Amino acid sequence: TPEGGELVPFYPLMHYDPYLRLLYLYAELAADGRLVLRCPYDAPGAEEAVTLDVDASHVVGMATSMPATPPSAPTTPTPKTKIVDTEGSYAMRNWFDIIPPHEDIRRGGFDEAVFAADLGDVAAGTAPPDYLDAYTFYKKTYTTQGLRNLLDRVQSKLREGQGPSVVEIQTPFGGGKTHALVAIYHYVRNGHKVRELLPKGLEPIEAGLCVIAGHQWNPLEGWTTDGLTRRTFWGELAYQIGGRSGYDAFRENDERRISPGKEKLRRFLEAHQPFVLLFDEILEYINRTYDVHDESGVSLATQTYSFFQELTEAVAALPRGMMVVTLPSSYLEDFGERKQESLARLNRIFGRVESIETPVQGEEVYAVIRRRLFDVERLRTAQMREVVYRYFHTYQEHKDELPAKARDVRYREKMELAYPFHPDVIDILYEKWSTFSSFQRTRGVLRLLASAIEDLYSSEANLDMILPGDLNLDCPQVRQEFLRHIGPEYEGILGSDIAGHEAKAPSLDAANRSWKHLAQRVATAVFYHSFSADDSERGITLPYIKLAVLRSDTIPSMVTEVLQRLSNTLWYLNARGDAYYFSRIPNLNRMILDKKELFNEKYEERLKAWVQAEVGREMAPFVWPENVDQIGDNRALKLVVLRPEDDGSRIPSWIERKGESFREYQNTLFFALADSAGFARLREEAKTYLALEEIEQEVAGGASPLPEEKLREVRQRKQGIVRDLSDKVRRMYHVLRTGERTIDLGQPATGAESMSHWYWRELTSADRGRIVTQLHYRLIVNKFLAGNDQVSSAAVLDQFYKNTDLPVPSQEGVVARAIQLGVQEGALGLADIVDGELVRSSLRFNAPMTLDDVTFASEEMLLSARRSEQLLATWAAEEASREEDIPPESPHPPEEPEPHVPHTEEGGGTSAPRERRYRRVRLVIADIASGKIADVNRGIFVPLSNLADDGLTFTLELD
Repeated sequence: TPEGGELVPFYPLMHYDPYLRLLYLYAELAADGRLVLRCPYDAPGAEEAVTLDVDASHVVGMATSMPATPPSAPTTPTPKTKIVDTEGSYAMRNWFDIIPPHEDIRRGGFDEAVFAADLGDVAAGTAPPDYLDAYTFYKKTYTTQGLRNLLDRVQSKLREGQGPSVVEIQTPFGGGKTHALVAIYHYVRNGHKVRELLPKGLEPIEAGLCVIAGHQWNPLEGWTTDGLTRRTFWGELAYQIGGRSGYDAFRENDERRISPGKEKLRRFLEAHQPFVLLFDEILEYINRTYDVHDESGVSLATQTYSFFQELTEAVAALPRGMMVVTLPSSYLEDFGERKQESLARLNRIFGRVESIETPVQGEEVYAVIRRRLFDVERLRTAQMREVVYRYFHTYQEHKDELPAKARDVRYREKMELAYPFHPDVIDILYEKWSTFSSFQRTRGVLRLLASAIEDLYSSEANLDMILPGDLNLDCPQVRQEFLRHIGPEYEGILGSDIAGHEAKAPSLDAANRSWKHLAQRVATAVFYHSFSADDSERGITLPYIKLAVLRSDTIPSMVTEVLQRLSNTLWYLNARGDAYYFSRIPNLNRMILDKKELFNEKYEERLKAWVQAEVGREMAPFVWPENVDQIGDNRALKLVVLRPEDDGSRIPSWIERKGESFREYQNTLFFALADSAGFARLREEAKTYLALEEIEQEVAGGASPLPEEKLREVRQRKQGIVRDLSDKVRRMYHVLRTGERTIDLGQPATGAESMSHWYWRELTSADRGRIVTQLHYRLIVNKFLAGNDQVSSAAVLDQFYKNTDLPVPSQEGVVARAIQLGVQEGALGLADIVDGELVRSSLRFNAPMTLDDVTFASEEMLLSARRSEQLLATWAAEEASREEDIPPESPHPPEEPEPHVPHTEEGGGTSAPRERRYRRVRLVIADIASGKIADVNRGIFVPLSNLADDGLTFTLELD
């Protein structure tokens, strides 16, 4: 404007796009007098920010009649500009370029005392310049609504006699009470010097002024200036308001330490209107007066209580007098019993007549902090809003991974108010850290944040906004500010896990450069949220961790990964439910990892015991045998569980030999090979279990820093490992080798099941068929009787257990049952041959028989159907000859005639047909879903294989 003044966002030209991204046009006065409107954000679909040069008078005229949509850009716009980095995205603007800190912070080594307002020092002229100089004080003071109300009340009361006479300022320790009194002091004493800085409608005023800071008073010695000693508050009040003559009126009461009474006070103050009485830290003074007594033995504390009661009543009766007093709002200052009693008594005294004011409320604290720490007149509003917009846009993109509050459009406004800090930086200090009795609310926040920004400014940290994870806990001033509230014992925890040359979080960052210091930022954010006087408020959940560290170039899932790494690396990072926090109690995960190193070579015994417990008894188990001699050579089915590091190269030799001799029953061996990934997981479980046992023993013996209540968690984790052993052992041993075949059973079904039961169930299934519980006699006929008339049943049985090309029977009765059915259906015969002669009465063929008739004795033979029929025919002929008494024509049985089937040829007549054997069949099964391939195998391939005499091989083409 021609008159000068601060340029503000030109809100009439604000536009919302369909995605609720705000577009601001802000005004800058160019050197040539033209008004330049700039839009710092990308419009929907635009590639660059827009800059428009518009005549200033035209824009001012538009302001009151703004069209529904913004004016379109000129046909020939001013060349667009864009700052880009090497990757083509907008370059990050440093916070200190957008709003620089005050000079003392930029210079370094600022005096923390500038945040400790002392009303007595201001009145005595010994306070720091920020408080002593009225103009500097008001320049750095943000006028909150509460402070404005106080100043308005002073003006109304002193000029017009309206409003309350007694005002109590009540906040927790460090909440701005003394700062408010200093504001009133300068308004009354130096109002003409700060006229231009006073809130609108407030004019300078002249009045008598009394300032008493109770923490500076010595009850025994009183207060001496100008050669005059005042021993009590009433003596000091009389001196400051009425000078030496005023004091003389109260001299006797002051010297004898007896309160002057309400009427005397009223008459004195009435003659000195208008006046303002400012009392600060009176609770501190009163608690030191209990041991000071007058000549009659009454304590100075009692007299002071009487004085304040009389004074409040006297001031309340006067039209143009005012009294302002500060009291803490609660017992958070860790009062003793006497102090609590004193505060309660003062509250009763002032509670009858006072009006309570709170100088700083709600989001006003953001403006207070910004004005106290930063040069707000140099704030580049447009660039600030651009930074805030980009953060808010990032929050919308990842809204499902962040707290709900970050999605609210009002949160963007909150970020603007708090800038350059993220709102959580300030909120957590007020919500959690201020619950400590030693934390001084606004004063403590200012002191800590001033140290933080001094450190960040001096290190030129490339940050566009200061997030909770950006606070440098390696800075001594920042670190000590936290430690003064939580205790020096956390010094070692910070050095171990979060900040320092040997801390674990920076070490992780150094090993993972792509994290961009994310490990230390996450650890810092968790630490920041970890402390509160109320244990239930400690800790931070994953969505809030992401909010505390997320920038536009941060991948939220990376935060999750880094947090998991930190949980397994840091000693003192703990978790309670879904909340993470730092504690003096070591992190159980970290303790486990350290303990596991003790068992890098000692886990095998425990792992072998687990495998043995999960093997089961469906097959004879041999767990981790050292050599082949340990494995018997008999018909029993044997499960050989190889050591995890065994690659199976010895299996062929173990199948062929047993020691120095050849192995006979080769088809009874089933080898379980360990999956390397499954072994790695179970090995870690074994070491974890042993570590938990070690920790449990140390806690029980008092040698562990872990508290005894953590034993429940230790035991629960042990139980969890044991509970899931069945599944984990099976996942480790899901590959079987039998003969030359390798069978991968895949991942096991959920639930508890022994290894051998799982193997048995899979190997006996129709899909696998490696172990058979039912055997068709056709296999016996085709395999053993195709070219033989007879074969020993015991030899047949042995072949099923010796020959790896055959399925292995689950038990001998399976082969016996197949022989029984074959005999009953006339496919084979069964007889005993003794001394080379077939025992005629033992022959069983094409007739019922019991399973017990199959004995697998050495003399028991299986006969082909042809041989059985020949024998029966011969015996029948011999029987017929004997019955007719006719000798047989030949001692040899007649040959069985060839069957004759008529066949019509082209030329007529018949001939025997040729035997047709199909060697290859082409079967096309089209459009089979991948999930149905197993059904094709089960429904087609396996049945065809069972029907074929010699089995089939298949060629499978995948399109």
